[in-house]
Amino acid sequence: MAEKKFKLGRSSPPWMLTYSDMVTILLVFFVLLFTLSDINIVKFSQYFQKMKKPPVVVDEQQLRRLMLELAQYAKEHNLEDKIYMEIDEKGLNIRLTESLMFKSGEAEILPGALPILSIIADKLKNLNNQIIIEGHTDNVPIRTERFPSNWELSVTRAVNVLKNLIEKNNLDPTRISAAGYGEHKPIASNKTAEGRAKNRRVVLIVLRQRLKGF
Repeated sequence: MAEKKFKLGRSSPPWMLTYSDMVTILLVFFVLLFTLSDINIVKFSQYFQKMKKPPVVVDEQQLRRLMLELAQYAKEHNLEDKIYMEIDEKGLNIRLTESLMFKSGEAEILPGALPILSIIADKLKNLNNQIIIEGHTDNVPIRTERFPSNWELSVTRAVNVLKNLIEKNNLDPTRISAAGYGEHKPIASNKTAEGRAKNRRVVLIVLRQRLKGF
């Protein structure tokens, strides 16, 4: 029986295989590049959207208006030697003396200070700024069961003022924080009775930067 012969068709030249591989690779490359570019565009868009929203800074006049209103209240109620205010780079500092706020070595707010805190809270409701409450003492050591050191005393005083503003005067708790510094941030010399009295204080700082979204 005669053997059958099969003829093979002409094979593609080698350069055609190389060319098709190159086209495929390029196609995959451009698809990948487009995908990555699309992701980056989204990320950059989100990033620059955030950049377009700078923090809102309260007007200096608003802080000064608040300071003048509180100063007027202090004058009308003979509290000018117990409430001090100043504006610095942080914002408005409202300094309340220990003699106004607490008994010596204690952290419960005196009844006479409650109306003052209510007035301050009412004024602060007109702003949306963050508020920091700082407690400070002099360098005279305290060693009681409740307050082993000035750290505990200063922190508890600051927290009690914070709780009053939130629980009794309905300020937004997300706006307020409290901190105690003990005797470590004096504003006067602790070598004199007058200086130590100045150092025993609670300070409400109304920050210049407002809450996000306002």
